[in-house]
This record gives sequence, structure tokens and C-alpha cells, in this order.
Amino acid sequence: MQFGSPGDPPGYTSLWARLFSADAALDEKCVQEMAYSVCDRDPRGAEERRADALSALIQQTTMSCLCGDADCEATRGNPPDKNTIIYIVADRDTITAETDSGDAGDPSDGGPGDGDPGQGGPGDGGDPVGEDGDESGPESCAPAAPAFVFGAGILPAVLLSPLMARARIRTVSQPGGALPETRYIPSRALADFIRCRDLTCRFPGCDAPATDSDIDHTVPYPVGPTHASNLKCLCRFHHLLKTFWTGATGWQDRQLPDGTIIWTSPTGHTYTTHPAGAALFPALGPATPVLWDGDPPRNTNTEHRGAMMPRRRHNRAQNRARAITAERRLNDDLVAEHNRPPPF
Repeated sequence: MQFGSPGDPPGYTSLWARLFSADAALDEKCVQEMAYSVCDRDPRGAEERRADALSALIQQTTMSCLCGDADCEATRGNPPDKNTIIYIVADRDTITAETDSGDAGDPSDGGPGDGDPGQGGPGDGGDPVGEDGDESGPESCAPAAPAFVFGAGILPAVLLSPLMARARIRTVSQPGGALPETRYIPSRALADFIRCRDLTCRFPGCDAPATDSDIDHTVPYPVGPTHASNLKCLCRFHHLLKTFWTGATGWQDRQLPDGTIIWTSPTGHTYTTHPAGAALFPALGPATPVLWDGDPPRNTNTEHRGAMMPRRRHNRAQNRARAITAERRLNDDLVAEHNRPPPF
């Protein structure tokens, strides 16, 4: 199964899968039956209902009718709460406008199982706008700015409204002149800002979602403080690469106050990456304070730093084989216990 294609329009993701013929026939019948389980007043077309039915089946929930009538017989009630979480970031004005237009009530009262916005929840609308954000409000004639779904890309504002009913919103603010934190792990508020500012891994050419990435100190802690001007998102692979492939023949990185990262490869080539969130959401763009005058300090690493790279004792195939063997042993024990003759 494959999700997404380079040709997908913003806000939409294509789905491709190869199934056994019998399973495909059964799945098609289930989707068709669910698509027509709503009443005739439902405003969606047949293809749109089929797409929504497929999503409902995958999420193991029910398909709600959108006719809006309180006495609709096809209404299945509220869908069950799920533990699946998606993260969305959007401007305050976009959230306000879509909540008012969708008449979804107060989105801050998200139900159980919703994610924590700011980095989002199911249909979560994190708000990167701080106290200095644009307060034009939903009355503005300009169209609402799009949102961003971590791991999926840009979401047009008109598609955000149906997701707001179950969203839990958390404000994400630009830290401004905040002092460095006195611990290695950043606070939740600071981590939210870093992830919303970066959106993806900051290594050149990597688009791993920031929500699945580590938060790295550009100048290693404790020489480098836990501060927005010294933090960025790196996926686990590139975090290990940056941490252990150091020295004269390793990767070097330097962070500017606006979140720009300048990388120098072992061959001497330089690559510059810019925070995508700051480009999409101007409230996240202002530079954070300068931490050092001149070049930043560097930790003194030995030439054998790479020897400290953590290594697996067993590869994935070996781990899988061991898990299967253990499961079979457990099943054999259960069968033997079941077939054991009763004591006299």
C-alpha cells in the first residue's frame, strides 16, 4: 500500500494498493454499502462518499451523515474516540474563521483521545501566532491562510473546518527574548515552537516530519544552552550522523538566530536549510536572540568519537526470527497445557 504521489494537489493524498481479488471485491462492496448508508439529503457526491467511507473503514469508525437534520435516521452518533493522533499547525485567524464557518463549537474542548494541538491532535489546529500575531480576525476579506499537516503537507483552510470538532488547541508562541532553559530536555512550550518552526528534519534533503524527529542542540549541551537559537529538529538517523561523525572529516553545522542551518560536509561543500514553518507562518519568523559574539564555541571531541556510535547487537531479520521463535514456543506451551490430562 502506498500513500501519496508527487502529483497530488494540496490538501489531498492519493492511495494505491494491490489486493487479492477476493479481498478487493469484499472491500469494494463494504465501501459501496457504507457510502449509501447515509440519507438522501447528504450533500456529498457518490465519489466523495466512497472516499469518506474508505477512511471510515480504515479508521474502524462509523460514517456520519452530513445532512444536518437532527431527526435523520442515518445518524450513527458520535464516532468512538481513537488513540491515533495527527498534528496540524495553523494561524489563529485560520482556526477562528474555520471554526466559525463550520459552527463546530469551542475547539479547545476536544474530546478524549484528541491530540495536543500546537503539534496537533486529530484535526488539531496548533496556533503558532503569539501576542504579536496578526489580529485581523475572520472578518477580513482575505482568504484564510492554509494549515500544515505534519507528514502530509499543506492543507487548504476550507478542509480544516471538519477536523476542528475534535481538535484540542494549544498556543505556540515565539519565545522572543526568553532566557536559556537550565536543563537538557527542552520544555514542552519550547519543543512545540522548534517543531512548528522547522516542520521537518533540518538535514539537507531530508523531509522527515518534525513530530517524528529529535530536538538537537547545534552546539552540544552543556556548552550550548537549551535555547531556541541553539535547537533544531533532526530525524534519528541524521541526529546520530551529526553527533558521531564529527571532527575534521565529519559533518559540521552552524545555526543562525533566524533558524537557518549552514551545513559543511566532509568534502567541504556547504548546504543551507531554512525553517519551513517560518516561511509558512510569519509569526514564527522573527529571529531569536544571538547567543554568542563571533563564532560559537565547539566541544572538544576525540578523533575516535565515531567508536561511540550505538550499534545493534542483532539486525532486524534476527530480531524478527527470535520473536517468531518465542511466540511459537509460547503457543506450544499453551497447547501442551491444554492437552495435559487432569490429575487424579
